[in-house]
Amino acid sequence: MNPHPGRHHARRRQSTDRGSVTTEVVLYAPLLFLLVLLGVQLALWALAQLGVQHAANHALQTTRVNGGTAAAGHADATAVLNQVADRVVTDSRVSVDRSADTATVAVTGRAPAVIPGLRLPVDTRVSAPVERFRPDTD
Repeated sequence: MNPHPGRHHARRRQSTDRGSVTTEVVLYAPLLFLLVLLGVQLALWALAQLGVQHAANHALQTTRVNGGTAAAGHADATAVLNQVADRVVTDSRVSVDRSADTATVAVTGRAPAVIPGLRLPVDTRVSAPVERFRPDTD
C-alpha cells in the first residue's frame, strides 16, 4: 500500500498539465499582438483627425478675416498639414470657400495603415461668418 496516497495522484495531474502554458501562450499571443496593433492604429487615426481639424481651423481664420481670400486659406491649410501632420495624414485634400457672408473649409485625408488593408478616413468641415469692417457711425 502507498504510504502517501495523495502524492501519486498529484504527480499524475502534473504530468497531464505539461505543455498547457505553452499552448495558452501560442493561442493568446496573436490576440494580444492584434490588440496592440489596433491600439496603435487608433492612436494614429486620432492624431490624423487632430491634424486635419487644426489645419481646417487655422485656414478658416485666415479665410474669414477682413481681406482674407479662399486662396490664402487653402495655402494656409496646406502649409499647416505639411508642418503638423505630414506623416499622419495621407491623401489630403483641402477645399476652401468664401462667400459674402460665410467662410467654409473642408479638409479630408486618410490615417496611415498599421494593419494592411485598413484605410481609415479623417475629415472635418468648419465654417464661420466673414468679418466685415463697419465704420463707426456715432
